[in-house]
Amino acid sequence: MQIQSLFCLFLLLVLPLFSEAKQTEETIEMVAGLAKAPFITDEQGHGMQLDILKAALAFDELDVKFLQMPLGRNITGFQRLNADGVTTLPQDYQHPALHLSTPYISYQNVAVSLAESQLSIEKIADLSGKHVVAFQNARKFLGDKYSETVAYLLDYREIGDQKQQIEMLFLRRAEVIILDTNILKYFIKHHHQAIYDKPITVHYIFNQRNYVAGFRSPAIRDKFNRGIKRLKENGSYQDMLNNYLN
Repeated sequence: MQIQSLFCLFLLLVLPLFSEAKQTEETIEMVAGLAKAPFITDEQGHGMQLDILKAALAFDELDVKFLQMPLGRNITGFQRLNADGVTTLPQDYQHPALHLSTPYISYQNVAVSLAESQLSIEKIADLSGKHVVAFQNARKFLGDKYSETVAYLLDYREIGDQKQQIEMLFLRRAEVIILDTNILKYFIKHHHQAIYDKPITVHYIFNQRNYVAGFRSPAIRDKFNRGIKRLKENGSYQDMLNNYLN
């Protein structure tokens, strides 16, 4: 009886400690972009890029709530909402309130044409004279040489709906489309209609761009960096990429 009493007393003392420990799991808020599969697939915080962020911080029992808005407003949103961080920043970005992480996600923009068109596109200048459809704000992100080249194109468009952009290529309403290679892979993986069953040629005329996360707290930045390192070492990082692309 005495042993039972002592055990009950033990539970009364210890269980609240477990409960308190669970409640102390910290939630941070980070500004993220709008849906752009596979990087961000919806408005509920899912997608390849957000999965990696959450998994890296989970090692230190940090939960993440994403505040999604257009990327052009990410810094304004970070300041206005007093958020804890920003998910997608160029690795050379500088801001007095942000401590930048190690690169953790890469974007690889490419030019894509139908193989039957037999286009030779080895450099940006080779886009001259072609009907090109690019992602929205491509001129802003792809550099001066690209902007100068497309300025002379008679048939050039930038559109926000990348599903429409890909459809235009396969319907031969565009000779070349400009987009991230992972967006194209994800689209083809999830669309099996006959229209998309045509060989394509991918032209690597742009440099890969690595992106980092920015954190208000250097301590959380360091935890994130350690988490990314662990994800890569145990293979989980590549598994998350493969889950969306293969």
